[in-house]
Amino acid sequence: HIGRIVVDPRDSKVILVAAEGPLWASGGERGVYRSADGGATGTRVLPVDDDTRATDLELDPANPDVVYAATYQRRRHAWGFLAGGPGSGIWKSVDGGKSWRRLATGLPSGDLGKIGLAVPPANPALVYATIEADEQGRGFYRSTNRGESWEKRNGFIPGGTGPHYYQELEASPHDPDRVYQM
Repeated sequence: HIGRIVVDPRDSKVILVAAEGPLWASGGERGVYRSADGGATGTRVLPVDDDTRATDLELDPANPDVVYAATYQRRRHAWGFLAGGPGSGIWKSVDGGKSWRRLATGLPSGDLGKIGLAVPPANPALVYATIEADEQGRGFYRSTNRGESWEKRNGFIPGGTGPHYYQELEASPHDPDRVYQM
């Protein structure tokens, strides 16, 4: 299962894939994979653990070497569901996805749950995140410095069948302050 695929706009052979792995088992092909040959081969560049998948990827439109990834520790059983865990997080790469570091300043402590990301082309210094988290930490977050620190803007997360399914964000290409949350 694939959460997202992004292609380097400078070289269409460089591809990053957010792999979710098997839905009903641990292990498998989870994390972020990078290919430099158009997908003929790929290397897992962001593994977290056997129950944590990569669910979202965003390129900085001004500098595609800067990439953001969201991971989600999720384990589904016939008798229960683990939605979130310590593997959930926001990650940043500054070398085109070859190496990653976890972002934390201003984000909720504890288990984050499902996360959606958006970077507005009109202002790539902004990064938006919608985070499932616990009741106190969940909500809509904004970074004004390319993910280095975050501020909670409000406590909204999608309802319906649950935020663990629909944590999707899209940023307007023209208005950096307009973000659509599915």
